[in-house]
Amino acid sequence: MRRPFVLRQAGLVPAALALLVLSSACSKGALIGSGPLPTPTPVAPYVSAEFSMPTAASRPNGIALGSDGFIYVAETAGNKIAKMTTGGVFTESAVPTANAGPFDLVGRADGSIWYTESTASKIGVQTSTTTTEYPLPTANAGPTYIARGPDGALWFSETTANKLGRIDSNGNISEYPVPTANAGIAGLVGFVNGIWIAENNASQIVRFDLSTQTFGTPYPTLTANAAPTQIVICPDGQTLCFTENNAAKLGQITPAGVVTEHPLAPATSAFGLVGGADFNLYFTDPAQNKAGRISGISFAASEFAIPTASAQPAFMSLGPDLEIYFTETAANKVARLTYF
Repeated sequence: MRRPFVLRQAGLVPAALALLVLSSACSKGALIGSGPLPTPTPVAPYVSAEFSMPTAASRPNGIALGSDGFIYVAETAGNKIAKMTTGGVFTESAVPTANAGPFDLVGRADGSIWYTESTASKIGVQTSTTTTEYPLPTANAGPTYIARGPDGALWFSETTANKLGRIDSNGNISEYPVPTANAGIAGLVGFVNGIWIAENNASQIVRFDLSTQTFGTPYPTLTANAAPTQIVICPDGQTLCFTENNAAKLGQITPAGVVTEHPLAPATSAFGLVGGADFNLYFTDPAQNKAGRISGISFAASEFAIPTASAQPAFMSLGPDLEIYFTETAANKVARLTYF
């Protein structure tokens, strides 16, 4: 029986190996800091800490690891980008445009943090000394998710405008209309010389070819109206995995477009997604206010309680310590999930 997630028979990989492979196992190819790594010993996963955001009602959403070893969080209502240590110490930076609605963010190897401004229709970039904003060519485009591409550029979803956006390190922007109307483009990831996009409304996955700059044939989810939301490279490095929020399933797609689905019961929803250092996948279940794990060997799912009620767990990222951090949008917190 094929076990598409497995790179190691069981247990956590050594920390040194984890450094080499986490870029394929993690959301957005998360950048790992250069500090000492832990020697992992598996434990039953649990939420070991919840850290309150400094700004009240900031509604944290996107979360990502920077190359400097800090965790960065987009505060959508707070209109700030927060830098966080693994101990929950925050430093906040205001977004220059008022009520810009920063939604998702991603780090680059040069230390910069790039983020979408969903309300202002801009892409922001923050360095250690400056913040710059680039307006999108399409007004009211509603940029949401953002990820690094294989071409070195950053790619983002213009959910309202129904376009795929690209921005290079100099701020040059290109836009590509999505063929499916009102697709509800959501999470995206660079893979096999293309950008693969989850179309939430259309319930399908589509690939944009970087060589031809054209969209391929969309691949529907096996479950109708599954609402694929976030997409990452699977721990096998050869396929893509995505959450199906309405169906409460994990979808998997090969480069050839073959789709399979794995139920996440007892979960009843699935939003955020990230690969752990143990080569399992972890997800958020906002409907039941839990975090979950799907085994890379048996595909069995399990869930773990979140201490704060009605927290609305959302985006996930690995931290520099290889633990998993996720935003609690309604609770205005960042939580840490410990699994070793």
